[in-house]
Amino acid sequence: MTRPRSKGSRADVNAYALKLLGYRSRSRREMLRRLKMKGFEDSRINEAIKFLEDTGLLSDEDLAPQLFRHSVEDRLLGEKGIRAFLTKRGLDKELVDKTMLLHTVEMEEESARRLVEKKLRAMKGHPGDVIRRRLLGMLRRRGFSGDVISRVVDSVKG
Repeated sequence: MTRPRSKGSRADVNAYALKLLGYRSRSRREMLRRLKMKGFEDSRINEAIKFLEDTGLLSDEDLAPQLFRHSVEDRLLGEKGIRAFLTKRGLDKELVDKTMLLHTVEMEEESARRLVEKKLRAMKGHPGDVIRRRLLGMLRRRGFSGDVISRVVDSVKG
């Protein structure tokens, strides 16, 4: 006969942590927060996080470039937007600064152009001043620099 496991056993915490990682990659801070929310004991949480880090399943250093790529290619964010996204995902400031060294003005301009092209298709038929105002606001909210916003919006024919 097997012994019943109590909630909060090492196996329970590890199983829940692996389940969370099955949905998407997480930072150490995100994992810590989610395990605390679930109500596991701090000692069990620390053991689980150490286990995940030792096996390479939880690594902020590996996660940072993945999140950077995602924020540039899929989310089409500017520099400030990328910084905010990485910070919100639980990466510490030093790692965010190190990751942002990958960022270039050309990359930011390309993301802005892709985003503007996508939005222009949806704004066909609007007056030029409305299109311009909406594009400026959208790019500002996504964290693009003023120089990039000006260059990209000024290059739009409309």
